[in-house]
Amino acid sequence: MSQDAPAFQALPGATPDNSAFIDLYFDPSISLPGKSTVSITINGWTMRLSAGQSVRIAVPPGPVSVVVDHYAAFLSPKPRLELVMQPGQVAPVFYRASILNGDPGALSIGKHRGMSRTEKGALIFVLVVLLHILVAGVVPLLIILSRGMPE
Repeated sequence: MSQDAPAFQALPGATPDNSAFIDLYFDPSISLPGKSTVSITINGWTMRLSAGQSVRIAVPPGPVSVVVDHYAAFLSPKPRLELVMQPGQVAPVFYRASILNGDPGALSIGKHRGMSRTEKGALIFVLVVLLHILVAGVVPLLIILSRGMPE
């Protein structure tokens, strides 16, 4: 654990008798240069989390907002989770960075599997462009071949 985020932290208003807990995980499966730490805000309280790090945060019962502050948030919305917590409840919250530059990643209450929606969309876009390039090159060649070779 880093000094920025020890293994357990408590937000203002969380008491030993009346707390809920957020177990926050930074999924290390995507670790690209510049994406090894992320700034996360929970109910207005900001902390840094490193890839592979997890922390338990005591929060007061009631509405809890978890937001990833990302430098490229003007390009896409900031990942956000809104939860309503009961005393004693534990909610696992997972953050996964993205392989795409400008994509702030994703937050969820379950572990992420596979590519994010943005990553799938980018992959489909690239495949469509490659298909168009292939068709644009192959179709004229087929037309020339179907007319026969000039003598």
